Amino acid sequence: MISSQARAPAARITPGLVLHDAGVAEGERFMRLPEVTAVCGMSASSIYDRIRRGDFPKPVPLAGKSVAWLSSEIRQWMQSRIASRRP
Repeated sequence: MISSQARAPAARITPGLVLHDAGVAEGERFMRLPEVTAVCGMSASSIYDRIRRGDFPKPVPLAGKSVAWLSSEIRQWMQSRIASRRP
């Protein structure tokens, strides 16, 4: 059994944009296609069609054929869509 003194303190997440040494924003994460389709409300084929047209963020290659999208880029895309409907 590990004593409470030997445990590492829990990390605290601070709101806002904080960059680490690797240049990755705190709170940034990868989103796989099922999550992107659920969040955006579009089918996979619609997403890939918009990528081809330059109207959707490109995925980041992970390994082999695996790709994911940056959560910040998906949020920005959604905000731009909302802003475009305002007069």
